Amino acid sequence: MRKPPASTLRILSALGVAALVCAGLAFHTGTGTPSSFGIADIAALCPLGGLEAAIASRTVVPPMLIGLAVVVVITLLLGRAFCAWGCPVPLLKRAFRGKKASVPAPAKREAGVAGDSRMWVLGGALLSTAALGFPVFCLVCPVGLTFGTLVVVWRVFQFNEVTWSLAVFPALLVLELAVARKWCHRFCPLGALLSLISRGNRTFRPSAAAKACLHAAHGEGCRRCAEACPEGIDLHDSAASAPLNECVKCRACADACPAHAITFPFLPKKPALGSSAAELDLKEEQ
Repeated sequence: MRKPPASTLRILSALGVAALVCAGLAFHTGTGTPSSFGIADIAALCPLGGLEAAIASRTVVPPMLIGLAVVVVITLLLGRAFCAWGCPVPLLKRAFRGKKASVPAPAKREAGVAGDSRMWVLGGALLSTAALGFPVFCLVCPVGLTFGTLVVVWRVFQFNEVTWSLAVFPALLVLELAVARKWCHRFCPLGALLSLISRGNRTFRPSAAAKACLHAAHGEGCRRCAEACPEGIDLHDSAASAPLNECVKCRACADACPAHAITFPFLPKKPALGSSAAELDLKEEQ
């Protein structure tokens, strides 16, 4: 039986997260949303929201530290996988722009942290939080707005409760995702924070089998994996590639490879494409 493409699995994963939130609302399980998932008093906070809350309140409490630690451990293990498999933004982009949104153009970023506009937004969000005394970015976070919209719609049907949030939340989402089309690659501070944490990620990284790869083994000018990658990662050209900590584990490269040469092993024993993969690791660590 042929496996469904990763794009379909990512849609199902995002819908599964939304279904879990709806189940929590319906059965009062207290599981929360991706901003704060948990059971009863045990919650894994959004890492950016947790930092903002700590800065705004100038207080650090053990549950917050535990939640942040859980997120950091998951990110070190899975990298930025949340961006592809848990975040609702890619699904919303697909809804706004149609099927073409499922094949985005590869991202192009300036080299280094200073050249990454997301890092500037992250710094601005934290500084403004410290200056104003409340989590500024949480007010406009598309993840929070998405599930906030879901909650207010739910309350309309459950309690006949209509508030301005029913209009404001979707309007902000449309502004961020339909107008600011490069949100994920140019503005998202959560993606920037996960990118910094995932610099320590060494598991489930894309690896191309040298014997099967058309580019490495057969000398063909195949660049389908690089063209398919929404983060601009090129396994064959380290100079033109984004570092591997930007990988969101979306598997778009594996689906695009005509030779099925790309896998995501837990811990690859050695670089599959010789010096190229090694150069990528070196580039990331600099």
